[in-house]
Amino acid sequence: MQINLLDSRIKTFIKSYLGWILFFLMVWLNAGAGKEIKTVKVIVPTVTGKLESKKPELKPLEIKQEPIVKKDGLVYKENPFNIILAEENTKLKSDYSKMSDSLKSKAYDKAIELNTFSYKSEDKYLKLTIDGIVRGEVSEITPSYTIKEQKSEVFVKEKLPGLKVLGGVEVGNTKTLDDLSFKGSVLFQNRKGNIISAGYDTDNKIWLGYYRSIF
Repeated sequence: MQINLLDSRIKTFIKSYLGWILFFLMVWLNAGAGKEIKTVKVIVPTVTGKLESKKPELKPLEIKQEPIVKKDGLVYKENPFNIILAEENTKLKSDYSKMSDSLKSKAYDKAIELNTFSYKSEDKYLKLTIDGIVRGEVSEITPSYTIKEQKSEVFVKEKLPGLKVLGGVEVGNTKTLDDLSFKGSVLFQNRKGNIISAGYDTDNKIWLGYYRSIF
């Protein structure tokens, strides 16, 4: 939309209220300018690594059948799984003592046989894989780990666009190309992309325009 401001009444109106017009123009141009807090999702990439292979430190398992009461009043009980393992170990010793020499040889070969093992576990944050070699005791452990990809929300202050001033020149003519004219314009764009323009041409016409995004 463009308005021809040649009319004397409009000129008088503009001169009388120019200050107010400029004030509301600046308010319109800077509406919403400043900083806005936005929530941005950040993805922490997956990290995969491998640790050095080492033989773990071994200690004989001591089974405490009776609960232990500490000075602080807490009661410590043996892990039930450890008790089951100890009972199975006692049975294995008893069975071994009753074996013939040939069966003992086979049992011994089985006990010293090298086997690989793998343990895998994961939770919300970590995927863990432990690979190792066992021969009666754990001879080697090679831990591998994967730290899972994490998503978190970060609050970021983003500066919003404010006033933008543009300038331009237009050339016009009649269909017969016998009346060349020029117009210069100044355009003011706010952060929403809407534009108010003011122009002046070689025919001494004053122009005022308003542009709004359609798509």
